Amino acid sequence: MEPSKTIFKQIERYFTKCFWGSADGKQRYHWSSWGNMCYPKEEGGLGFRSMMDICESFAIKKWWRFRTCQSLWADFLMAKYCSRQHPCEKKWSKRQSHAWKKLLQARDREEENIVWNINKGAISLWSDNWTGLGALADKVMLEEHPDRRMIMESRVGGNGLLLN
Repeated sequence: MEPSKTIFKQIERYFTKCFWGSADGKQRYHWSSWGNMCYPKEEGGLGFRSMMDICESFAIKKWWRFRTCQSLWADFLMAKYCSRQHPCEKKWSKRQSHAWKKLLQARDREEENIVWNINKGAISLWSDNWTGLGALADKVMLEEHPDRRMIMESRVGGNGLLLN
């Protein structure tokens, strides 16, 4: 669950009151904004974490776990939302949950940074970033929608990639 921006601002107000507060009924002088304090120490901040950044990192972690871990939760989401389409190709519709929408937003930010190791070939030929350059479907002009072929169902021949 991701709180609204007003909730984040309210929480950060509580943090600033902890640091600056008031003395003798007067507000103390704010030497720096909360945003400046949230920078790492090496960049001139105090090393605090922004609540919005923490929430965003948790959303990205949820997407990572959905894509890489075998769990009841991941299996449920795959069966509910991705039974006919690869998770990277899904678009959110109003009939789907807002939790799924947040996962797709995390996907849009981070999927290009995930590079898959081929190993046994159990990754998508077209949708997963196994080349390090992004999804193959985004790099190649295709006339029709790519199939759900896995790497292990394809092989490399002398003339390039052969699809069985």
